[in-house]
Amino acid sequence: MIYILLTLGIIIGVYAIFNNIGGIFSALSIKDPTLMSVKLLQSLLPVIAGAVILYVSATNLYDIIKKK
Repeated sequence: MIYILLTLGIIIGVYAIFNNIGGIFSALSIKDPTLMSVKLLQSLLPVIAGAVILYVSATNLYDIIKKK
C-alpha cells in the first residue's frame, strides 16, 4: 500500500511541476512589474511544492526499496 501512495506522490509532484512551469516563463514577458511578480509567484509556489512532494516521495520510495 505504501508503494502506491509514494508512487502517487511522485506522479502528483511531476504533474504540479510540469503543469505550472509554463507560467513562470510566460510571467517573464509581462512588462508591468506588479503583474509580473503576481504571475511569477502564482506559478512558482506550486512548482516548489511539487518539487518538495517529488523529492520526499522519491527518497522515501528509494529508502524502502534499498532496505528490501
